Amino acid sequence: MAILHLILGAAAYISLSAARLNAPHTSGACSKHDLGVLSCSSDSLTTDTCCVESPGGLLLLTQLYSATAGGPENTWTLHGLWNDYCNGSYPASCDNSRNYTDMAAILEDYDQQSLIDYMRVYWRNDPVITTTNGTDEELWEHEWAKHGTCMSTIRPSCYSNYTKHLELVQFLNEAVSLFKQLPSEEYLTACGIFPSNSTTYALADIEACFVRATGGYLPHIGCTGNILNELWYYYHLAGRVPHGTYVPTNTTYASTCPAKGIVYSPKPAS
Repeated sequence: MAILHLILGAAAYISLSAARLNAPHTSGACSKHDLGVLSCSSDSLTTDTCCVESPGGLLLLTQLYSATAGGPENTWTLHGLWNDYCNGSYPASCDNSRNYTDMAAILEDYDQQSLIDYMRVYWRNDPVITTTNGTDEELWEHEWAKHGTCMSTIRPSCYSNYTKHLELVQFLNEAVSLFKQLPSEEYLTACGIFPSNSTTYALADIEACFVRATGGYLPHIGCTGNILNELWYYYHLAGRVPHGTYVPTNTTYASTCPAKGIVYSPKPAS
C-alpha cells in the first residue's frame, strides 16, 4: 500500500469551509521538519507533541464484522481510530472534560450532514463485539472519549483559532477518511475469501491476503472463537492527526483466530 495522504477538505463528505475545519496549529509553531517527524521514532521524543503524536504513536484504524450487526451486506464497518503507545499498550480516557455527547448535533453545527449520513451507515454499534449495547451515536461518543481525547496533536491548545468541538469534528473526519481507504471486504474477495455458511478458512491464507492487499503489512486479525470479526490496521504518523501522512506498519498484537476452521459468516443487508 502506498503511503496514505489524507487531506481533509478533499473528500466529498466534507462541506465545511477550510478556514474553520482546517484551523492551524497554535502560532504556526509546527515547522516543516516537525511535521515530517514520524511517530515512535527517536525524534518524536524531542518534538512538540502538538506536531507529532506522542507518546501514543501507533495509530490503528479498526473495523468490525458481524452477521448480526447492521451495515451494508457483507461489508466491514468502522470501529474506531486508536492511538496506542509504541510498545503496543495504550492510553485511555485522557480528558473527561471533553467527553462530548450529542455528536450529530455537533456535526450539524459544523455543516457535516454528509459525514453524519455516512457514519450512520458504516460506523455502527455492534453489541456482539463492543461493550455497550446502545446506539450508534453512543459508540461514537465512546470512541472519542476513550481514544480521541488521548491524541496529542488535536488538543485544544494546539490550535491558534480553536472553536469548541473542532478537534472532535477533525477526529471523526479522519477516522472515516482512513476507513474509506481500507475496503476489507474487497481485499478478501480478491483473494477468493467470501462469506460462507459452508466454507472455512486458514489463518495463514487470511494473513497472506492482507499482506498482499496492503503492500506487505500485516494487520491484527481478530476472532471470537473461530468467528472472524475484527481487523486492526497499524500506522505510524508523520504530522498531526488531521492532514498527516500515515505510514503502514505491522500489527503488534497476535491474531486471536485459530490456525484453521475460521468462519466468515454471510451478513444480511441492514
